[in-house]
Amino acid sequence: MSATRFWWLVGLIMLLALGWRAYRLSEPAFDHDEVYELTQRTTDLSVLVRRHDGFPPLYRWLVALVRETLGTDASLRWFSLVCGVLTVPLVALLGRRLVGPQTGLVAAIGLAISANHVLLSQHGRGYALLVLLATAMLLTAWRLRASDRWRDWFAFLVVSWLGVATHYYVGLLLVLLGGLLLIEKRGFARMRALAAAGVLALAGLPLVECLRVDLAETGEFHHEVSFDKEAYAFSYLWLGTGNTLGPSVSWLRETVSGGRKSAAVLATAPWACLLFVPAAYLFANGWRRLAQQDRRWMAVLLLAPPPLTAMAAAASPTGYNYRYLVWMLVPLIVVLAAGVTVRGRSGLTWLAVGLLIALSLGATLNRHFDPAHRENDFHEVTRLIAREDVTGESPAVIAAPLYFGRAVLYELPASWPAARVTAHPSGQQDWEVALPRFAERVGERQEVWLVTQWFPVGHPQRAVCDALVKRLDAELVGRVSSTVMVYRLSVDRLGSIEAAD
Repeated sequence: MSATRFWWLVGLIMLLALGWRAYRLSEPAFDHDEVYELTQRTTDLSVLVRRHDGFPPLYRWLVALVRETLGTDASLRWFSLVCGVLTVPLVALLGRRLVGPQTGLVAAIGLAISANHVLLSQHGRGYALLVLLATAMLLTAWRLRASDRWRDWFAFLVVSWLGVATHYYVGLLLVLLGGLLLIEKRGFARMRALAAAGVLALAGLPLVECLRVDLAETGEFHHEVSFDKEAYAFSYLWLGTGNTLGPSVSWLRETVSGGRKSAAVLATAPWACLLFVPAAYLFANGWRRLAQQDRRWMAVLLLAPPPLTAMAAAASPTGYNYRYLVWMLVPLIVVLAAGVTVRGRSGLTWLAVGLLIALSLGATLNRHFDPAHRENDFHEVTRLIAREDVTGESPAVIAAPLYFGRAVLYELPASWPAARVTAHPSGQQDWEVALPRFAERVGERQEVWLVTQWFPVGHPQRAVCDALVKRLDAELVGRVSSTVMVYRLSVDRLGSIEAAD
């Protein structure tokens, strides 16, 4: 296949990726993480470096620049979309380098329709940028296997630094790729590799300071979730489905937090098998097409990250960090693409391909149209309150706590009176001041709406939310999406809370 034809086809695949990612891009409400990005944005790097939020500053600095330049909240998602589309040609190049142009094209198609990557490309968070930079790291690392030019080392160092400045867990990929290169290099080439490692270590010192701030004590509020066998399994399952096939993410989290892990595993197992069987068949075909040394690299890149994550979880304990290994999607898709392009394709190969395509497209559409798979639909909060409110005036809403409260208020119509109160288990609550003050703002209204975040029993913030609901004598109206609770209460309760015990 000529280079010209290859790039024309890559261009067409990029258009496919663009259209599939732009579809319904603005439909879902901004979730609490996206609202945090919007409300806390700043182009002041000194603020970002000192802020305790668990992530390096590069992505948040870039999206703040984009938001200030374009002047619209939608720019947050369009930035992710652009990063997702730009990843497609890099994956094509990686597949072409490992096997050939056909594999590169199939890998590009696989990424273009990947339910997981579409999700990341439509979400105003740093994961699409993470995958873009991780793919560039993989591509430059493979180039270094056949080259020892300083410019190739420079390219690898630059994209690696940018990757770690986007997400700390890219450091796992850097350690793996650096170690593999050091093992392969000999003599003077190894000296160059060591020199490059020294340069990168010096350049990374500012990021070490960011990490020190983010690893500081988070207090009682921090929600610790161990990296258990379920999270280990999700590291691979999430790559194929984005958690939008089978049981919803909200149901799985609630079931696991309620101590019924086996029920969650059994409910997910049929869908996992449906994905795993055709993927395993294509993976075995693709594995045979790889060179022996490439197999060793792929084995390390696909098997080592979850155990390393389990070890890193001791410092950053949240079982949901399976999302941080999303860059594993790229080498996985390349191997599957190699399996698709194997010579003498059989009926089983076409069946496996068709099934994976159907699952991928179905998973994306499932997330778009099935409310159970929308992590938190804050538009639905507005619709529920508007539907239930009978006062004839703009509903008055109180939101608590923290991220979900901020996100709820962000999605409300501007004409609705709204306030956010604190509900932090390790902090001083502002109820006695904020709630009577809000009662004065709402005028003659007879009722007020309270929105809180659901937490599992035993979580310290659950007790605070329950205490607030009890003091306000609030009536539960409904649970929206995964973890949003909507209550109704009399406005009189706001003014009398000062007298509460």
